[in-house]
Amino acid sequence: MENQINEPVKHYTDEADTFRTKVFGVQDGLIGIGSIALGAAGFSREPLLVVLTGVIATIGQAFSMGIGEYISTRVRMQVIQNEIKKEKYEIEHYPEKEKDELVGFYLKKGLPKDEAEKIAEILMRNRNITLEEMMKEELKITPEEFENPVKLGFLMSLYLIVGGLIPLLPFIISLFISIPFYSALIASMVLMLGSLGLFGSIATKFTGLSKPRGALEQIGTGAIALVGSYAAGLILSHFITVPLL
Repeated sequence: MENQINEPVKHYTDEADTFRTKVFGVQDGLIGIGSIALGAAGFSREPLLVVLTGVIATIGQAFSMGIGEYISTRVRMQVIQNEIKKEKYEIEHYPEKEKDELVGFYLKKGLPKDEAEKIAEILMRNRNITLEEMMKEELKITPEEFENPVKLGFLMSLYLIVGGLIPLLPFIISLFISIPFYSALIASMVLMLGSLGLFGSIATKFTGLSKPRGALEQIGTGAIALVGSYAAGLILSHFITVPLL
């Protein structure tokens, strides 16, 4: 007889907003800033210019993406709160209409009419429960899952900065220690792709993918952006010359 170990299934929907923000932050840092840095590396082959370009891009993106995340989350919460306010008004002033809507929801689920009406009648005795049910069935929203906009904005900026500094590390070190430019370039790409692979593997906790697939998807998409950006910078360097000041 085959032995089985039954483990409880854990859901992570309550962490979805935070996880999404971390994903975008790290990816924008590693791929977005990394692509800019490698584009500069292909164009100039000067470590200082690569570092300056990457740092400026990191600062700009951190402000831009952090504020953007804050605004988008705040607006979404305002929309939800407004819908909840309207639903409360309907429950208060049009209880029969709301009761009929509840009955309709349960009929669509396949319940007999008498049971649907009985459940709706019981729920209508408590306005808070009625509101929760209408939010779930009619509005399709669960606002308790949404994180604070300030928190998400901060996380977006923080994770973008962390992700953005990783591809710059070899070039920063080369400013103080004599390292061949192409060694720093290769080290930067290895760090970026390795970080993307590690992050993709960790993310499978939420996505349900296998760890190898999660890692390879991140590495594959990142490699396309990084190689393409470096190639673009390299091509431009043959057509544009920037005079040294």
